[in-house]
Amino acid sequence: MQDINRFLNIEDVLKDAAKKINQILSDRDDFEVKGQYNLPCSVCGDETASRLFYRIFNQQDWFPVEKMMNCHACREKEAFKDYQERSLQELKASISERFAKEYFLPPEPLMNAGFSNYQETDNITAGAKERVILFTKSFLEFPEKPYNLLIMGNPGTGKTHLCVAMARNIKQKGFTVGFLTTGKLLSIIKETYQKGASKTEKAILRDISRLDLLILDDVGSEAIGGNDDWRKGMIFEIVESRSGKPTIYTSNLTDVDLPVAVGKRVYSRLHDNTQFIDLFTDDYRKKFRIK
Repeated sequence: MQDINRFLNIEDVLKDAAKKINQILSDRDDFEVKGQYNLPCSVCGDETASRLFYRIFNQQDWFPVEKMMNCHACREKEAFKDYQERSLQELKASISERFAKEYFLPPEPLMNAGFSNYQETDNITAGAKERVILFTKSFLEFPEKPYNLLIMGNPGTGKTHLCVAMARNIKQKGFTVGFLTTGKLLSIIKETYQKGASKTEKAILRDISRLDLLILDDVGSEAIGGNDDWRKGMIFEIVESRSGKPTIYTSNLTDVDLPVAVGKRVYSRLHDNTQFIDLFTDDYRKKFRIK
């Protein structure tokens, strides 16, 4: 015990602390330290705060090692606040990682899609690219002013490519982004009905509502087979869960076919606070008119 006390001389302990706290002292040994106690706490005013001072050998002036330490109670509150903030950051990171794993499911061939490698074939595709870039910039600069996009056009015009490019740019800035087809999302929800499922329908809808941005690709393609009433009702619930949150919808269907596929109630909701991007090419319009 005596040996321990000899090595734990309070002066040495305080000097070691001062060297770690104050960079000026980190490589010096030619100084002495002292503590002042029963000082008024800068937060609550109680005279239980303390402060450490140092003085270089052969000098008269004492200098503070660091700012005054508040009282023990206030230091504990500050430490707890720091702990809460770190815990919240860790929780956000964990949730973001889970969301990416479960809901960020773009097509594998387009995982590296960007605006720079999008192929513009005419004024229509060039205009669509420009408006998607504008949405991306608006989302990042003014996240408090969200709006939706409804991108409709014939297959092969790059709707999914543009959406992946948008999603990647926004996701890189730390936002949570969901990207999946409507059919895939409905399949995920259906899995919750199975015995022993680890999630509930309510939990999926809650996750969807919490995403900073949701991209529902290929809306209307899921309208083949199955329970039509359940499908339309569930799409309505999904759209409703995104109220006030920016959502991107893409579809290969025209404004004549889409209401039939998703139901008039859903189609009406798709237009709430939504900008429309037309990606139907002139050739496709001619074919559609002939039919």
